[in-house]
Amino acid sequence: MKQSRPASASSFHDKESLKKDEEFWFEDGNLILVAGDVQFRVYQGPLIAHSLVFKDMLSLPQPAEDLVHRERHGDHSCPTVPLTDSPEDLKHFLRVFTTGMTPTTMRSGPHDPSFNEVSACIRLGHKYQVDHLVQRNMDFLRKYYTDDFDTWFPSNFVRPPTFRSVHAIAVVNLARLTNQPAMLPTALMDCCTLGAEIVNGIVREDGTRETLTQDDLGRCFVGRTKMAQASARIAHQMFRQTVAPTCKHPGCCQRVLQRLLNALGDARDEVISCVDWYASWMVYVDGRDEERELCIRCYKMLEGDRPKRLQREVWMNLPEMMGVTVEGWGTKPKQEA
Repeated sequence: MKQSRPASASSFHDKESLKKDEEFWFEDGNLILVAGDVQFRVYQGPLIAHSLVFKDMLSLPQPAEDLVHRERHGDHSCPTVPLTDSPEDLKHFLRVFTTGMTPTTMRSGPHDPSFNEVSACIRLGHKYQVDHLVQRNMDFLRKYYTDDFDTWFPSNFVRPPTFRSVHAIAVVNLARLTNQPAMLPTALMDCCTLGAEIVNGIVREDGTRETLTQDDLGRCFVGRTKMAQASARIAHQMFRQTVAPTCKHPGCCQRVLQRLLNALGDARDEVISCVDWYASWMVYVDGRDEERELCIRCYKMLEGDRPKRLQREVWMNLPEMMGVTVEGWGTKPKQEA
């Protein structure tokens, strides 16, 4: 990709007003990056080795005014490159190239990466063509925003532990940015659980606001209705009179299932028509079968086998519900021999 010459640092800020970043100012560094009003003095080598954009950018002759600035300040070896990224995003990006880490590894430690870290690494990795960094972070997201029902079903949880529900807005945009349509159904589904913040969007740590596109916002309005319809349909199918194949007391269990079905009429709306069609029904069952008349086999059926089958049916239609097309949705790739 052909790269244009980077803008002069003085076109962004007066050099004398810039402040040095405390974490990324290495006295023996050979490159100064300017983001906002912050300077980062780092090493060219890792950036050039992993980013074609930085490699091309740093191969261009430096603007004359930068050469004059370096001459006046006695710095003959450290070019200055202004960037349009925020200092917050750039710090997450630069951490990948320090402390012995590379774009092929995530930050080590007992914690899961934060939303800000993942988002910045994907966006800047995509911008600067650090493909391994993008892939590694997208692989992390795909563990949660998956297209495989058997991976998703045990937890029914579609977001990383450190993410909040509103972060799904950014995940949709990241999936669009990196052309990962298989992530869209679950990411859009997560957006459908939001309230007014689905319109307001999310404020990043640098203060910028990120929102869904109008098209994706419309998909969520339609998808939310379809999710509530799926939830109501599952509610009435959960307690049909068929007992577990190994049930020892079918007459008794059929009466309990009928009672659970009849009680749906008195249940709160959020029980039978909630958008989270994947929620467990066992709180409802326990509250209306306090004497535990259901045999253990039928109880286990309501806990696992029956909702899994009903939810799989919804899952297979999830792309259509969310208004997107995903080739091979819900089918695992064949294993190579």
